[in-house]
Amino acid sequence: MDSKFNQLEMAKIFGEPRDPRRKYPLLVSNICETDTAEVDEYHYYFDAIEDTDTIYTITATGAVTQAAVTPDTPAALTFVDAVTPEYYFKLTDLASAKERVIARKLQTINRALNAYENYQIINVMETACVSNSQTMTVTSSGVRFKYDDAVTLIDNIIDYGDSFTLVASSTIDKDIKLWDWNDNKYTSLSAALKDLEIEIVRIKQTVTIDTSSTAVIPAAMCYMVAKDTEMGKPLIFVRKKLNSIDLLGGTMKTADGDAPERLVFVSPNPITVTSTARYLAVGVTGFEEIAVATKNYRGFYQFTRAAGS
Repeated sequence: MDSKFNQLEMAKIFGEPRDPRRKYPLLVSNICETDTAEVDEYHYYFDAIEDTDTIYTITATGAVTQAAVTPDTPAALTFVDAVTPEYYFKLTDLASAKERVIARKLQTINRALNAYENYQIINVMETACVSNSQTMTVTSSGVRFKYDDAVTLIDNIIDYGDSFTLVASSTIDKDIKLWDWNDNKYTSLSAALKDLEIEIVRIKQTVTIDTSSTAVIPAAMCYMVAKDTEMGKPLIFVRKKLNSIDLLGGTMKTADGDAPERLVFVSPNPITVTSTARYLAVGVTGFEEIAVATKNYRGFYQFTRAAGS
C-alpha cells in the first residue's frame, strides 16, 4: 500500500485529538486540580486534613472505589483506559478533498473523550455524595430547583470552601433560567447568581458504556461544588502521557516535541461500515489514560429534583 494511506502513517497525519486552545473540558478545568503524569510515572495522593481520610477514585475497570488515606502515606492513583468507538472516513472523500475529513473526525474523537472524562468526574462525585449522605431532594411541596435550594446547597458546603460552581443538567439549568417566570420574583438571574458567587457549568452529553448510551449527568440532578477549599479544588484529574508507538500507530509527538496525552489508532482498509457493506475507508479510534480522585469530598453536595416536571 502507498505509505500515504498506510495506517502507521495515517496516525501521524491525524496527530493528537486534543484542542490546543482548551486542554481540558470546562467541567474538569473548573472543579479539578489537573496534572499530567509522565509515561513511566506513578501519581500519588497525600491526605493533609484528617487523621484518616477517605478518597474516591476510579478503578481499572472504570468503577468507583474508596480508599483510606493517612497523613504522609501515599495512595497511588489507578489510571484507566478511555477508548472511543471506531469512527471511519472514506478514502475517496480524502483523495478528492471533498471536505475537512480528518479535522472533523479529530473533533469527534476529542468530544467523545471529553464526554467520558466528564462522566467519570460525575461518577466519582455521585459515589462520594451517596456514601456520605451528602444528598438532598426537593421539599415535599416542591418540584423544581429553586433559589432556596441553591442557598441550602451552599450552606451544606460553605464550611469547607467557597467560590461555587453548580454542575447542572439541562433540566436544572432550565429551572434556573425560569426562576423569575415561575416564582414571579422580578429579580435579575445574573444578580442572584452573582450574590451567591455561583458559576454554572451545564452538562448535556451522553457516553457509550458497555454498548449502552448513558447520560453524563442524570437529567434531574446537579452538584454544588466549592472550588476554593483548604486543599484547593476538591477533585484531582490526571492524564498520562503516552509512549511513542512506532509499531502500532506511528511515532507521534506534540507540536513542542513532547509525548502526547491522546492517541489515534488507525485500522487498515477496507472496513465494514454497516452490517454487510464494506467501503474503501479507514477506521479511527481515540485512546487516552486518565485518573480521577477526590481531594476533599466535603466540598460538593448533590441535589435531585422531581423527574419529568
